[in-house]
Amino acid sequence: MIDLFGTQRLGDLPARAARNWGSREALVFGDRRWTFSALHEAVDRHAWALMQAGFQSGDRIGLWFTNRPEYIFLLFAISRIGAIAVPLNTRYRSRDVAYCLAQSQCTALVYAERSGPIDYGEILAEVVADAASLPDGSLRSEMFPHLRRLIAVDEKRLPSANTLASLIAAAGPVDPAAIEARAEAIAIDDLAMIVYTSGTTGDAKGVMLSHAGVRLCVVRSVIWGTTFRDVQMHYLPLFHLYAIGFVTVPSIALGASQILMETFEPEETLDLIQREKATIVHGFDPHYRDLLDAQHRRPRDLGSLRMGSFPSGPDNCVAIVRRANQEFCPIYPSFGMTETWGGITAGFMDSSVEQRSEASGFPVPGVEVRIVDPETGRPQPAGELGEIQVRSFSLMQGYYRMPDESAAVLLPDGFLRTGDAGYLRPDGYLRFTGRYKDMLKVGGENVAPAEVEALLMEMPGVLDVSVVGYPDDRLNEVPAAFVIMTGKAAPIDVTAIREHCYGRVASFKIPRHVFIVDSFPMTPSGKVQKVKLREYARRYRHEEVPRHHPQGC
Repeated sequence: MIDLFGTQRLGDLPARAARNWGSREALVFGDRRWTFSALHEAVDRHAWALMQAGFQSGDRIGLWFTNRPEYIFLLFAISRIGAIAVPLNTRYRSRDVAYCLAQSQCTALVYAERSGPIDYGEILAEVVADAASLPDGSLRSEMFPHLRRLIAVDEKRLPSANTLASLIAAAGPVDPAAIEARAEAIAIDDLAMIVYTSGTTGDAKGVMLSHAGVRLCVVRSVIWGTTFRDVQMHYLPLFHLYAIGFVTVPSIALGASQILMETFEPEETLDLIQREKATIVHGFDPHYRDLLDAQHRRPRDLGSLRMGSFPSGPDNCVAIVRRANQEFCPIYPSFGMTETWGGITAGFMDSSVEQRSEASGFPVPGVEVRIVDPETGRPQPAGELGEIQVRSFSLMQGYYRMPDESAAVLLPDGFLRTGDAGYLRPDGYLRFTGRYKDMLKVGGENVAPAEVEALLMEMPGVLDVSVVGYPDDRLNEVPAAFVIMTGKAAPIDVTAIREHCYGRVASFKIPRHVFIVDSFPMTPSGKVQKVKLREYARRYRHEEVPRHHPQGC
């Protein structure tokens, strides 16, 4: 029986699922299938390999590869032995991954040599260029002193790397008692994951999440009626808490099957929904837009779908969610962030279409939400806009090795400052309206403008840069750069920016529009008025203003 009240550790779930639903189908990937018993065995096989390779409780193990069964096996295996999983964005390139490896003090990195056109092995060879192999199969790196192993999930080219298969083979027969002893030593408040999220300062922050968040994932899915009869489509990237918290954890906790896809491809997704009789879909508005368009091009039988989830967006998301509600199935909203272990609200099964499309869900049991004036901290009455603040058993323990940043958002009374704007409706539902922070949200990916600005400042002739969101029909917004050039330097363009940034940062961070200006609009205190830059970008999109503006916009 699943305990909804906080005794579940992440690594416990596969063994419990094997006891409850051993012969039922747990995971599908291409033409390969696993029952819950087989899934549990795979998790313990990987856990034993990690133990025999010398990994201890508290070790941080990075995961840097696209969706595949090994990711799920390792996520739970790492947790089962008391280590800490560090999922890394597969869109990261050399600059991003080097920062996260160093900041997280990763003990190991599990990676794939290649995925599609991206050669991750080549990127990693550049990042860990000083790695030297040791006789025991580990490595030494002066650049990354904590890093002891690189582990390739398939073939390897790096001389200093191991393969996952070789570690499993070298470990020998699994000792379940030894694994269970490690698992039993884990407390519910111990760290389970460090998940990176970009910050407005430009530095990605490692969000420290404990095992207590398992309860949130289960409670939210119980509200949505998830059981062993469900089949969840899983194309969300596993480095995102959306995938882990909405699909992987509740599926294994509640006995649902997962149809895992390496990447999101709308035509293939719809074919799989029809073939596997999937009951639950998930996604941001770009996912639903692509799925709706693909269904219009070639209709499939999607009658098996009973619900979908949607992390609530601002007003420009309402139209696509209403379409998905009408043409697919009921779509239930949720609001959350990495710092809260994902969605802390949920739409009820009897919610109206309006509530499902224009609200952001109702706080789940054990979660408190308040709206405060961001300047005074005073509570706002229902219907009044303010900053969304959250108190929950699932809140992060802070940002890894960032005490000042942690103190800035974790308040003494236990509430988290989200930096997001919204209000509580008279019906008790939360409504998220946007971000107080300058953070961009590009197709569901967080982008810190300061990080991009610092990179563009390295370009010859660039005096100053300010990056804001530019409206985009598919991704909601994409980065746009307002640039001041030095002296007589020739203006840069999007092509030059792309060439400068490519391979150094994730592609979604690269500006797709550039505006050359002589100055920025400033506040009396000397800060750039980014709200005016965003308004200028919006007006340019509607052909109201020129691309080059000689004065402050």
